[in-house]
Amino acid sequence: MNLTINGKEYTLNFGLKFIREMDKVYTIENKGVKLAMGVESAMSYLSMQNPTVLYEIIKAGTAHLKGRPTGTEIENELEKIANEDKLDQLFKDIQEALEEAPFLKSKIEQFKKQAKV
Repeated sequence: MNLTINGKEYTLNFGLKFIREMDKVYTIENKGVKLAMGVESAMSYLSMQNPTVLYEIIKAGTAHLKGRPTGTEIENELEKIANEDKLDQLFKDIQEALEEAPFLKSKIEQFKKQAKV
């Protein structure tokens, strides 16, 4: 998936580095054991259309790049997208891209099945 931020096009990659970065952001602790819940949390927040998850997904999705966008650039772009009333489309596009990513496809399918239960 490509996204233009501050006039520059970036390719978001939803591979292992993305998963590791998301797991750093979203963890839960249960009986003193930290559990990484990056993808699961991201999918929950996407379904609730929580805009902070877009920031985290873009940040993690560009972690593989040497010249990646800054946090401020990501925030500014998200505000621009929201002001243009295009936030719903971005949620949809990102969710679709995540669902197609080889490392995430089966995990997201499993998550969706469990969420319906």
